[in-house]
Amino acid sequence: MKVLIVTYYWAPAGGSGVQRWLKFVKYLRDFGIEPVIYTVKDPNYPFIDVSLSNDVPGNIEVIKHPIWEPNNLFSRLKRRGAKTSAGFLNPNPTFFGKVLQYVRANYFIPDARKFWVKPSVKKLNRYLKENVIDALITTGSSS
Repeated sequence: MKVLIVTYYWAPAGGSGVQRWLKFVKYLRDFGIEPVIYTVKDPNYPFIDVSLSNDVPGNIEVIKHPIWEPNNLFSRLKRRGAKTSAGFLNPNPTFFGKVLQYVRANYFIPDARKFWVKPSVKKLNRYLKENVIDALITTGSSS
């Protein structure tokens, strides 16, 4: 049996959501299930934990696909000196932080990763025409 797991957050991303799916994948082969991971190429992760890469099972197929991320634009603004550190989660954001909160809440629905969907559907349709997959699991952020 072969299962395709679609997840934006994958090692070396940090956080409990990554660890949950990484450990799940780590033991699937013990039950005769071959995992295939579909994730983003060059993602913009808020937390990095390189040590999690050591838990990725050997010889596992990991498909990566690039996307456009609005968060990369905000990172560029930060490098240019804008105060984005007062952005989305700060309870007392600067004016610029308030603008970013407004943009995120009103234009990136359900979230800023939404631009990954259409290119992923195209990529995975091609993959599924050439490969047999018995089950599909998707996971996403709760934010």
